[in-house]
Amino acid sequence: MKRLFSILLATLLFAACSDSDSYNPYDEQRKGDFYPTSVVIRKSTLNRDITESWTNITRNRQGQVTSYEYALEISGDISQSEKRSHTVKYYTRHDGREVIETRTNASYQKSANGISESYTRKIVETASINSNGYIDEINATIEHWTGDPETTDPVTKTSRRTFAYNGDLCKNSSYMDNELEVTYKYNWSGYKLKNITELKEHLRDGSIEYNTYDYTFDSREIFPYTGTNLMAFVQSGMPQIYASMGYIGKGTPYVLSEELQGGYTKFGTFKSDNTEVHNTYSFDGDANFKLAYNAFSNIYETYSITFSK
Repeated sequence: MKRLFSILLATLLFAACSDSDSYNPYDEQRKGDFYPTSVVIRKSTLNRDITESWTNITRNRQGQVTSYEYALEISGDISQSEKRSHTVKYYTRHDGREVIETRTNASYQKSANGISESYTRKIVETASINSNGYIDEINATIEHWTGDPETTDPVTKTSRRTFAYNGDLCKNSSYMDNELEVTYKYNWSGYKLKNITELKEHLRDGSIEYNTYDYTFDSREIFPYTGTNLMAFVQSGMPQIYASMGYIGKGTPYVLSEELQGGYTKFGTFKSDNTEVHNTYSFDGDANFKLAYNAFSNIYETYSITFSK
């Protein structure tokens, strides 16, 4: 009798564990697709207004982004402007690998403390897709002009970024160009992206930037739509458009509630801690028109991320 009871108890416990282990929060994203045509981030402090936007996002019948425009505008104690136009195409390479190719025209201007800087660029990115459908490598060729492109020759640079996965989750990434090496580590707890660390090593002067990003999610609230990973436009270090389409692994399905940023900068023996940033988010909107993260911040007087159809 005791043996029979033990067998029944073990069976019940196994069934309970199996049900718990098989829970998949992505299954709750069943209320349709949400594909924004624009994403706008607005931040302001006492001395500075910042607007970052991805607009005119167009897609093909498969929901893949085929073109978009990017802009960064900063005004106040500094003046900075960056504009980029992107066209994206998808094809199969001769060896059977799926590829995404993005062509970009970019312009940049900055003025601060009496010093001005400007340049234009043409960029060709080639992203290779692995057997799981995720990007494992992005190679870029950059033509860089500091003068008039009509009368001066460009300086050609290259960059490479790689991604490593554990199943469907991106675990780490590395970036390298002629002047910079960056290492990203993504730490997960279940389906939640809990922490990102970002190590930037400047090859010319040997300086180091180390940044940390800790995230807290509302365990009760799951983003109920498929189509676009909204966290791609919040978290640092991700190529946003690729990540928003799911090409950098699955994104956290839970709604973000809090973010804490820290880290330090090091040059030689001198080390300076970063100003701590603490953002507390609320999430609202109507998926028929727009959704938004609004943040209460210890740094920014206003901070919003708006996704519009």
